[in-house]
Amino acid sequence: MFASTIHGTQEHPVLRLEGSLTLEHATQIHAALTARLAAPEPFRIDLGGADRFDLSFIQMLYALLQDQSRNIGFLPLPDRLVELAASVGADSLIKEISTRIEERV
Repeated sequence: MFASTIHGTQEHPVLRLEGSLTLEHATQIHAALTARLAAPEPFRIDLGGADRFDLSFIQMLYALLQDQSRNIGFLPLPDRLVELAASVGADSLIKEISTRIEERV
């Protein structure tokens, strides 16, 4: 199962990705991220409702953060995502995301 919702305010939207963030749902995850990127305002990503991650999601995060001109932030990351990233050598990704974490939205 995968679901995405938008919450927060119009000026500070938060894209919440929930469920299985895996290859099985890569097309839907990509569509949710692309739709949010089409909007002009900065946004935050909330991964707190995700219960599974895989390498395909790590790759999407890398691609998402390549454009430094986009103002994309994150809510605190689930420990299991940090552990997966560390296990596949994606420490630089976690370091980049950690500079974009916001406790409040």
